[in-house]
Amino acid sequence: MQKGISIYAGLGYTVQENIELIKFASSLGMTYLFTSAQIPEAAESDHFWDDLLTILTTAADKDNFNYEIILDVSSEDSPIFDLEVVTPRLDDGFAAPRIAQLSQTRKIQLNASTVTEDLLTELKNLDANFDNMTALHNFYPRPYTGLDSYFFIHQNKILHNFGIAAGAFIPTLDGKRRPPLGEGLTTLEDCRNFSADLSARYLAALGTDFIIIGDGMPTFGECEAVSKVEGDEVILTAKMLTDDEITKEILSKTFTRRPDVAKSVIRAVEGRQFLKSLGANIKPDDSPKQRSFGDITVDNSNFGRYEGEVQIIDDELPADSRVNVAAHIVDEEFFLTKYINPRQKFSFNLI
Repeated sequence: MQKGISIYAGLGYTVQENIELIKFASSLGMTYLFTSAQIPEAAESDHFWDDLLTILTTAADKDNFNYEIILDVSSEDSPIFDLEVVTPRLDDGFAAPRIAQLSQTRKIQLNASTVTEDLLTELKNLDANFDNMTALHNFYPRPYTGLDSYFFIHQNKILHNFGIAAGAFIPTLDGKRRPPLGEGLTTLEDCRNFSADLSARYLAALGTDFIIIGDGMPTFGECEAVSKVEGDEVILTAKMLTDDEITKEILSKTFTRRPDVAKSVIRAVEGRQFLKSLGANIKPDDSPKQRSFGDITVDNSNFGRYEGEVQIIDDELPADSRVNVAAHIVDEEFFLTKYINPRQKFSFNLI
């Protein structure tokens, strides 16, 4: 899964700060750079166009960086619309025939939040080049206006049916949120006050193809955390409840949910295999604990051939002397378990 940053001119970020972020994000392997030519507050700055062109020139240096530069434009009236170094994100003012025409000669990006199946069908009938298209959702600066996850998934499904990758924005929580509101540039309302790391893991769980930090000055730590998120894996933060080293070693692995869905638990395929490879045993807990939502369990030696099986509990279950409660998913991340689909990879960030 690809990741990216946003860089803005004329909004209180110095050119040097922007260039340092461009360099650092690139060193982490980030490949998208979003910027905009239609921010009213920024356009009032005396240095807006000079600063924007400096940003574009820096990021477009292919000897040092590997960015695809996304430029948000509402029409072809933008003075930099025709720059070959940018991929225009066609926000408003572009009819289907023009979109199809543009797609024949250059990469373009659609607005994933407003695109319709009818538009995509029309583009297909106009012989648009879908290989040159991606789509990026809006961000929503005003609180309570971000997208609902159900609508988000619906829009992405429409795009995926036409072979178009869909991306979205996440906010910074620890860095500088973009003015004038400073309330986080997020696609999903749920993510507005999430950490950048949790926001990225949430979007990854929803099957998002690429993620861009919407605010213009995230911390370097946030960039590092986002860069490590994998697109094909649901990662959950969990608190260890045991000191057993064998159990810790098993839970540090990546698992796959079984294809047959159990009613009360999420069963991992690999737990018993991991234990066998270690040539060890899991000792029973001295005092078996009742199992509840978010508990992570490992079957102990009392369970015979099931020893080593890893489960996430999705119910209220009684204590069992054959089952050790080894860890617990932190409460604010338990919601991610509903995105662990059959055959889906998942892992734990153990604390």
